[in-house]
Amino acid sequence: MKRDIIIYTFIVFFGLSFLQSCEDPTPSIDPNSLLPKITFAFDSLEADLNLVDNLPIVAVVQSEAGLKSVDMIIKTGSEDIHYKTVTEFFNEHSYSLAEKVQYKPEYLQFVVEATDKLDRKTVASLELSIIDIKEGPKVIFDPEMIVYDELEGGPMPNTKFTVTSEAGLLKLEMYLVTENGQMQYGFPIDFTQNENEYIFDEKIMYKEGDKGFKVKVTDSYGQVRIETLPVRYITPAPPTVLVKDTIFADKDERVAIPLKIESQRGIRSIEIFRADNNVFESVETINYPDAPLTLNVIPEVKCLNTTSKIKFAVTDVVDKTTEVSVTAIVNMNFIAKLAVGSMKLANGIEAYPGVYSFISLKDLKTYSVDYALESDENASNVDMKFYVFGGQAVLRMYSMDGGTNTKNNEFLGSGGKTAMDVSVQNQTRFLLLSGYDFDNATAASILSDIPASNIVANAINPFEVGDVIAFKTASTSSSGGGKIGIMKILSNEQVISIDVTARIITVAIKFPKQ
Repeated sequence: MKRDIIIYTFIVFFGLSFLQSCEDPTPSIDPNSLLPKITFAFDSLEADLNLVDNLPIVAVVQSEAGLKSVDMIIKTGSEDIHYKTVTEFFNEHSYSLAEKVQYKPEYLQFVVEATDKLDRKTVASLELSIIDIKEGPKVIFDPEMIVYDELEGGPMPNTKFTVTSEAGLLKLEMYLVTENGQMQYGFPIDFTQNENEYIFDEKIMYKEGDKGFKVKVTDSYGQVRIETLPVRYITPAPPTVLVKDTIFADKDERVAIPLKIESQRGIRSIEIFRADNNVFESVETINYPDAPLTLNVIPEVKCLNTTSKIKFAVTDVVDKTTEVSVTAIVNMNFIAKLAVGSMKLANGIEAYPGVYSFISLKDLKTYSVDYALESDENASNVDMKFYVFGGQAVLRMYSMDGGTNTKNNEFLGSGGKTAMDVSVQNQTRFLLLSGYDFDNATAASILSDIPASNIVANAINPFEVGDVIAFKTASTSSSGGGKIGIMKILSNEQVISIDVTARIITVAIKFPKQ
């Protein structure tokens, strides 16, 4: 800014000094007039190609006789480059030039030649000092990657890097890069002596989840270089644990649960948790001082009427833990997936063998109309039937009683007989539950959470996938009278392309033993 003010003052001063000559032109040229005079604003000029803006070349050319031409030339070490010629002047006795030159490293001088109307010439030059473009800063890591394997152990390699800058260093920032983002390492370093080199050599104790070490360096021109040292921290895999998905137990029974465990570093302990009323509590911890790499063990766990899950937490010697859970079905009949057909599959179809419309809660399977017609014993062994209504394929669940009100006449058997002809028609009753947690339901919670007096409907119309239906058995049911259970609807599929009412649903059933 100060230099710009000097240039502006310089031009104004010399312009005003010849203002009067402009107003009172001399009618003839005096042969004794002074030679042209060239005055530069500075003795020399420095331009820096690393900057966006550099000062222009400023000069004032004066002539008593009047200017004929002003030539401008740029000198390099090997040639003279014609820059510009001016032959027309607003004021022939004074010409101010301000040339914003596109500087190049090889420029040495800016020469001005002024010729007056008596063909007399004056030459003056301005020394140029051009700072060439500086390469941006560099960051070199040694080594180029850090790999640390916990299994091999040993000392952590030092993090070492060298930063260099032709222009001089201004600021250095460092960051630790993790799988969750990045955080600043240490404090930023500000360089005050325009240093050209900085060396970093420290032991950084990387850990699991670290991905790299980032360096951001800024030079004196504001040029930025960002480089990242890749870090690969290898940890042993946590223990692998193989266990069955589901166990079955009677109330208060101790159940043996086989576990197959492998560990790269050695197994330190197995902690056993039991979920009662959906709350996990530790019931036992087994320690292994010798830290074996493999284990085949069969711990026993006592299962209560309130137990829904058993969890095993296996920990190795470097505190890596693997947890696995086992579903516990205690004091209940249970089926995870049962395929049930609509009335179009009441007596079965070839494409889906063993899939029928009548559900037996005693056997947890489906039966055909012909099966139910065979005997009173068979009739008492079917508790409900699945029906699909109309073009909208509305899903319904009906009890066996109710006649045409529960569509008995549409469940067709052989010889023209229907469900109307089944000798024992169980009066199963239903209740559609809202937001019920089927997966964690236990024998105890089913009996305590669902009052039998609320289960009174002979139909659920409609129901959808995801719904949970409570049921209560009839006194004539072969599964026993007055028992409560729950059913969850898992899926719904159309199985005959031309008939939307021909469908199969998949259900899961929990039926406490009482």
